[in-house]
Amino acid sequence: MQSENFDIIFAGSGMAGLTLAYRGLKEGVWQKERILIIDRDAKDTNDRTWCFWQNEGSESPFRDVFYHSWKELSFFTNEGMHIRLENGSYAYNIIRSIDFYRFVLSYLRACSQVTFIHDHILSLKSTADGGIVETEKAAYQAKFIFNSTYVKPKLKKSNQYFLQHFKGVTIHTEQFRGNPAEMYLMDFRTSQEHGTTFFYVLPITENRIFIEYTIFSKSLLEKDAYDRKIVEYITTVLKITDYKILESEFGAIPMTDYRFKRRSGNIMHIGTAGGDTRASSGYTFTNTQKTVSKILASYREKGHPFSIKENINQKHKLLDATILKVLDNQVYQGHEIFSDLFTNVKGKTVFAFLDSESSMQDDLRIMRSLKAKHFIMPFLQTLLHRL
Repeated sequence: MQSENFDIIFAGSGMAGLTLAYRGLKEGVWQKERILIIDRDAKDTNDRTWCFWQNEGSESPFRDVFYHSWKELSFFTNEGMHIRLENGSYAYNIIRSIDFYRFVLSYLRACSQVTFIHDHILSLKSTADGGIVETEKAAYQAKFIFNSTYVKPKLKKSNQYFLQHFKGVTIHTEQFRGNPAEMYLMDFRTSQEHGTTFFYVLPITENRIFIEYTIFSKSLLEKDAYDRKIVEYITTVLKITDYKILESEFGAIPMTDYRFKRRSGNIMHIGTAGGDTRASSGYTFTNTQKTVSKILASYREKGHPFSIKENINQKHKLLDATILKVLDNQVYQGHEIFSDLFTNVKGKTVFAFLDSESSMQDDLRIMRSLKAKHFIMPFLQTLLHRL
């Protein structure tokens, strides 16, 4: 099979790949490089929503596509206790994928050095002077390949592998009784038989609400089960009986202590494929942005993308792996862990921890907020496996 040559190839055009391509060109890091972006999807539908917190004064290259932001955040325990979070300068933001795709792709398609191919990627191979991406129709070669196509890794017996699976719906209703300026970060007022289960509630306007049913477990539910629980929550907890579903989405994010490779020769793995998903929470957007910044800084300074320090450090990976082990033991339930955490620790401290920006003092506050007896043995087991 004859191959075509480029300077840079992006295998996958999801959030991670498009972020790096857009920022690399927008920030002038790549000026003359020929760039190829390969994905079988056209990215022309609203297939997911990205949520993340950020200090209000922080810059973001995607602020123009923030769909909404909230400063007032709440948490509900399984028993119904309402906790208003002290989130300091953090705001909770939401980006709809369709807005992100349109914003980024309109810029990239105007760049003459960028080529798009819609095809199914079969394999990636590192070579002595670059790498090759093979698709169903052709093969393409480049000096650097950025891969964001996720494939479930081959796990060891000691690895934990949970899924954060969810169904979200946007509804229109005139019966919402909540505060439109307040979002529910985690609402555990739902049954817990399938695992750690909660709802996000994000009021976009007084009558337009995004509601997401989320579960941390090792297997998916039957499709109808998500719909039944959403209807039950809307009618019995939010007390809304008259509403219309405008949009819906479904997804599953891996939460695992598997040690992802960042680099395979001249192939650089980014996004979930590169370990940018936080194992204890599933949050990916902020970690990916930080990885992209480090890749571009390396390219500016070294002429290659490989000289980066991981954002999720070994300390946080060890703590995340321990939390997954505790969830697997099912003695200290997930809703109890998060309730103890948000009851005893300020929201801003939790956010700093989940963004891998917490101090040792912050980490100690978090550990003291939880029932230590359930963590001691899982921590030692996790540490032993890692050593």
